[in-house]
Amino acid sequence: MRLLGALLIAPAAVSATISFELMRSTTDSPHPHLGKRSTFVESIANNVTGGGYYLDVKIGTPGQDARMILDTGSSDAWVVSTRADLCGNARLQRQYGDSCGATYNESKSSTYSLKERNGFQIRYLDGSAARGDYIKDDFTIGKTTIKGLQMGVASTTVRGTGILGVGFSSHVTAKEKYPNIIDELVAQKIIQTKAYSLWLNDRRSPSGRILFGGIDTAKFIGALKVIPLIPDVTTKNITSFTVALSGFDIELSNKTKTKIDLRSDSNPALLDSGTTLTYLPAAMADKVFAMFGAVEDKNVTGLAYVSCEYLQKEKDMVMSFTFARGGGTIKVPGYEMILDVVRNLDGFQTPKGLPFKDVCLFGIQSTGQFAQQYNSLEGADFTLLGDTFLRSAYVVYDLDHNQVGIAQANLNATESKIVNLTSSDNGLPRLTGVASQVVNIAVQTTVTGADGLPTVTTTEVPAASESKNAAAGLVVGLGREVASLVGAWTLFAVFGGVFFVL
Repeated sequence: MRLLGALLIAPAAVSATISFELMRSTTDSPHPHLGKRSTFVESIANNVTGGGYYLDVKIGTPGQDARMILDTGSSDAWVVSTRADLCGNARLQRQYGDSCGATYNESKSSTYSLKERNGFQIRYLDGSAARGDYIKDDFTIGKTTIKGLQMGVASTTVRGTGILGVGFSSHVTAKEKYPNIIDELVAQKIIQTKAYSLWLNDRRSPSGRILFGGIDTAKFIGALKVIPLIPDVTTKNITSFTVALSGFDIELSNKTKTKIDLRSDSNPALLDSGTTLTYLPAAMADKVFAMFGAVEDKNVTGLAYVSCEYLQKEKDMVMSFTFARGGGTIKVPGYEMILDVVRNLDGFQTPKGLPFKDVCLFGIQSTGQFAQQYNSLEGADFTLLGDTFLRSAYVVYDLDHNQVGIAQANLNATESKIVNLTSSDNGLPRLTGVASQVVNIAVQTTVTGADGLPTVTTTEVPAASESKNAAAGLVVGLGREVASLVGAWTLFAVFGGVFFVL
């Protein structure tokens, strides 16, 4: 996610929906297949830390393999050039803790065209950047090809994996705005409307799914709540998937509930799949840290750590996030927030002086660590709801109507029941998913796997009855403006043993 100063039934020619499966990066390349309703499935990877969702694509003619991070918090697609400085420089690889995988060579593509030399540049929170050319080339996911997609090719980068931004095209980094992948999916009649649904599934699952142009009612529980997005105070435009968070509380295993005060009744919060963890304003995060005895490493990693004993001690703990304007509540289980991943990250050194031996990474972090970049703590006072939150939610991103739909995720669901979104819709339909969790999830909180994650086992139970999925009404994303989210366009990833602030 990129840094900003302020936060700113279908025609025959159009496919109903296309769906791409999200899968672990440690597996072999997935084999795409066609499913019902011309739905197309492809893979994205959930890395060992439980965050970072990857999509395998092909670029050019003939297709060159590339792996890209799916990011709802940015808008450009960019890949790593064969000529990138990181790829051939061992010193840079040691410095950034990353190396290059598959790269793009424009000279090997017959459909390549240069759009703007040296025109691509994204600057990140730590002051580093990815830079290179803007090009156009064919972009293929599974068997779906987008002709002449404009994207960046990074010749200077701190990471060896590109990013697929699926945000608003008004937020691309180019001086001259251009249609991004969401725009092209509609323009090339692959889907009808600029909308997609994201179901990340739980952090031990090998797969999740992104569905373009539709909603899968088998993947969420109860009513899909529709929330208008918050416009940027300065521009008055919608430029991000920012919603109003109205409540946050923590219920411990003994049923004691603690309400964490927000700075306002409508605290802006960015829904961002490109952020591995969840970041709260310092005042909120400090209260949460105090509850769990979490300690921030302000000298080296900038991260907060907590004792792994909470995986046992508070195995029934739940964090609840409530959204304003009828957005409902999403409940996040404790095992999504107490992350036993530190011990097995290559090259990672646990900070010295922590008051506990079994060190876990905390799924809640503080934005106070970024105060220096913003020259004040107030400037860093923002909320990002990253993967540790999003895995518990089913989210529909509607760019045509400036709204999102959100519901509790039906984890590890194996069936699909897809509702197509059409160009005639005036907003997201009112839909209801399954009545309750269809798969019973049992969490074994002792560490058993080589990756250091708690084992999650699933047991099939009879499916709950589903209500009719036809649209019962339409919700239009209208609402008053509230305070903007400041400085939230950053990309975080715990990857390969190193925490990147990109």
